[in-house]
Amino acid sequence: MDRTSAADKAAALAAGDEGGAKLGSFVVSLGDPTEQGFWLRSSLVTAPARGRVVTDEGASIAVDLLPGSGAAQLSLPAFRALGLPLTGLPEVTVYSG
Repeated sequence: MDRTSAADKAAALAAGDEGGAKLGSFVVSLGDPTEQGFWLRSSLVTAPARGRVVTDEGASIAVDLLPGSGAAQLSLPAFRALGLPLTGLPEVTVYSG
């Protein structure tokens, strides 16, 4: 279901090294696998914005931060690019900007 190109993954991973204001740490679940792109949906976000997600292992990726309700969800392409287990509930740190 992940139709993201290798070039798109590489660009998102490279852009994930940028700074930004720390929003907090969250346990994330897999979001809708049919919704393409690199995004994180969270109740902490009130308007769409750019940001990044960093794993406990230090891997980071640029994402679109999207408003949501309930538990935080991370896109399938972001899960795969970060090497996160699809059935896991990993903790990530989220930055805006």
